[in-house]
Amino acid sequence: IGTLIVLSALLRSLRLGAAGAFAVLVLATAPLMVRYSTYARPYALPLFWMMLFAYAVHRYLGDGRRGWLRVAIVTAVALPLTRVPEPTVFLATTVAVLVLLSYRRRLPWARTWPLIAASGGSLVFLCVPMYLILAAHTESFFDPSPAGVVDRFGAGVHEMVTAVPALLATSFPWWPITVLAILAAFAVPASRRLLFQWWMWWPLLAGPVAFLLAYHFVNPFPFDTLPYRARALYFFLPAFALAIAALSAVLGTAEAASPRLRIALAVLLGGVLVGQLPSTVDVVLLNAAPDFGAASHMLTTDLPADAIVLYDRPSPAGQSRQPFLGTPRYMGETPYVATVSDLGAEAASIPRDGPVYLLINGQCAYSGRCRPIREPWDERVPGWRLADRIERFTLYEPVQGQSGPTGVVSAMRAFGSALGPELAYVETFTAATLLKEQGHAAQGKTLINQMYSQATPDVARRIRDAAAATGLDPFT
Repeated sequence: IGTLIVLSALLRSLRLGAAGAFAVLVLATAPLMVRYSTYARPYALPLFWMMLFAYAVHRYLGDGRRGWLRVAIVTAVALPLTRVPEPTVFLATTVAVLVLLSYRRRLPWARTWPLIAASGGSLVFLCVPMYLILAAHTESFFDPSPAGVVDRFGAGVHEMVTAVPALLATSFPWWPITVLAILAAFAVPASRRLLFQWWMWWPLLAGPVAFLLAYHFVNPFPFDTLPYRARALYFFLPAFALAIAALSAVLGTAEAASPRLRIALAVLLGGVLVGQLPSTVDVVLLNAAPDFGAASHMLTTDLPADAIVLYDRPSPAGQSRQPFLGTPRYMGETPYVATVSDLGAEAASIPRDGPVYLLINGQCAYSGRCRPIREPWDERVPGWRLADRIERFTLYEPVQGQSGPTGVVSAMRAFGSALGPELAYVETFTAATLLKEQGHAAQGKTLINQMYSQATPDVARRIRDAAAATGLDPFT
């Protein structure tokens, strides 16, 4: 809400009238804006500080009031403290733009030097120390070496060309119209001139563009493991709104375009607004993430207190397997619930008795990159039957009295067989670990060898890499 208010004030000060109001409406109903504005620190708060800084600088450059300078200085200090890369790039680009405009005498040095000093000081005395601290405590979070960039260049370009449009389509079902509107903002001379004369356009665009390029060229992690996600597109929204405002302004100026062009642009801009509404409705009405509160309620009301519940989110080898987030936030410690990937290290905590249930989060239970779905996984599993299911979750109950640690091993073997090696390698390693703990190491080794023999060479390689990285294999 704060971001929309500040953007409204900025567009009003640019004297855009109805064009500015339309741009604010487009931003207010954008699916990315509605969804990720609920995430305060990593998204909504940094974006608000960026917009407030841009507005304060714009007002100070316009009328020279010291109050706006104070607001700009405070927000220049606040931006790096969000610990998000886009605001840092935004601040650095602002310094570069102000220096360039002052050098070309489009802005007076008397107005710009306090802003340049405050922003530059924030970068030097806040950003640099925080970066050094992060680099000292984190290994391999990025690789900017020329050799690494060259080695990843082809894969990075391919990822941007193939995956980013798919992400765009998740938020903008009519995404070709959205892309066409952005291109039109550059292609129409009047819109382009208007857009380029706004100094804040370049810093607002530079932040997300820099992160997009860095993620695909200096990120050492495989894209299947950590893909570029839709949430990173959130920081493109202010630049997108300014582009829509510039293009909308053409409609109100007869000299800026021919009648036919203005009609075409009106249809195009209407398509941008209407085309994003289906996704916006989905964001408002449907859960964006698994509802662990509902899952916890199902476990505490439908299961006996001595139940042993094994939770997993099956995912292809090497990808994240979300742990169970219901305890203690929603349900306390009864019944016993364990995440399958943790069972090997927590074998001693498994109750000695109690029926064994499995809770499957099926949003990634398919081959390839995980793009979470809402449908639950409900395949047949020998020895267990479907007890209940809600959005994304499926609960299985034992039909042959499987209980205690031996029942846990049986559950791991049964679900490992049903899901296959690519999705259930964790179940297989867990069963092998428990068998080893119970004095049946040979059976555990046989189980692992069978899994590798059933997997394709690529899947087997990824399973070995994942096992080495997380210490899953009890025999290595």
